[in-house]
Amino acid sequence: MKKWLSTGCISALLLTTLAGCAGGNEPAKDNAASGNKANEGGKDKKVTLSLLQFKVEITDKVKQMAADYSKDHPNVTIEAEVSNDSDTLYKTRFASGDEPDIFMVKAYTDITDWSERLADLGNEPWMSKVAPAAVQGMTVGGKKLGFPVAFEGYGFIYNKDLFAKAGIDKVPTTLTELKQVNEKLKAASIPSYNEAYNVWWVLGQHLFNLPFAYEKDAVGMIDKINKGEKKVTDVAAMNGFFDVLDMTVKYGKGAESIGTTYDNQVSDFATGKTAMMQQGVWTIDSIMKINPNIKMGMFAIPLTDNAEDTKMPVGVPGYYVLNKNSKNLDEAKKFLTWLHDNGQKYLVDSFKLIPAFTDLKTSPDLGPLAADLSSYVEKNKTLPWAHTLWPSGSTANSRSRCKRTSADK
Repeated sequence: MKKWLSTGCISALLLTTLAGCAGGNEPAKDNAASGNKANEGGKDKKVTLSLLQFKVEITDKVKQMAADYSKDHPNVTIEAEVSNDSDTLYKTRFASGDEPDIFMVKAYTDITDWSERLADLGNEPWMSKVAPAAVQGMTVGGKKLGFPVAFEGYGFIYNKDLFAKAGIDKVPTTLTELKQVNEKLKAASIPSYNEAYNVWWVLGQHLFNLPFAYEKDAVGMIDKINKGEKKVTDVAAMNGFFDVLDMTVKYGKGAESIGTTYDNQVSDFATGKTAMMQQGVWTIDSIMKINPNIKMGMFAIPLTDNAEDTKMPVGVPGYYVLNKNSKNLDEAKKFLTWLHDNGQKYLVDSFKLIPAFTDLKTSPDLGPLAADLSSYVEKNKTLPWAHTLWPSGSTANSRSRCKRTSADK
């Protein structure tokens, strides 16, 4: 079957993600003055903390957390802003001098890019409670620069009732089995997908992460591609990526997928219009708000016909970091300590996240998606979030260049 995306689009996606995209996308290095305003007044001074982050699915809950903190600390106001285009927002704010006090960045490449502006948090009281798997992604030059928000994982979330209606009694663990599942759903007149390809990270980051994550040495392969020693075509599971991409289109909305938004995707799944969607544990609350009675689960996306290869990407999606030049750095540190101390209430119970701290417990109330992710973790069937190792700015370039130019079906 011909690819539904133009060759130019896919080529741009692959090449801009992995070759020389870092230039021109790094945060400005000049020391702009902080834009936070604090009235001098001794111990009763009023402080405003600016908090920026990119987890849009918990926007309301982040703002409620900020309001609760202000209730506990009457002299402190937290202005929380959430953006799907955090890269642009951060660079704009720092360039204008309106620097945030607290903001969220991704592991490895992003936190390294921002490292010159970040405060060392290694001596904070909660740091000893960070899960070991979350430490490496926020360590730069021996300094620990982040507060891990959660562990997350993603795959195909599926509707158990619709699977049963189509006569599917087990989740697929190979590429061939995934094709068979789609055929059974089609025979039962049940659409498999409505993927949110209008949102750059669904395809250009999460799905495209998989072939690299499937490499036995993902770090080594990406490094060699960046140096020009290997090509994207040398990635063993790349054909599997295209096979899955083709299936999501063929058994979904076709070329119309490019216009599907995140909200459309989640809504169609939650209301039973589609049997599957490529998303992760972060969608649980949005799904349950729409349909609290849905029976669902999540399985790893296979890219090969070897079931042993099939594993689930699990990692830390983001870290809160502190602007070391903030006029209110001590207050920002107090906020992170408070957030850890109240982590069970906010990170787990409110945000519905899987904690990346050893003294916080995953709640059974987090539902079946968290349970399925935990099962993959317990069986040591996990993959790295390899996209965090891609060159700086690669995802932004993929998003801007990968435009639909034809529906080549």
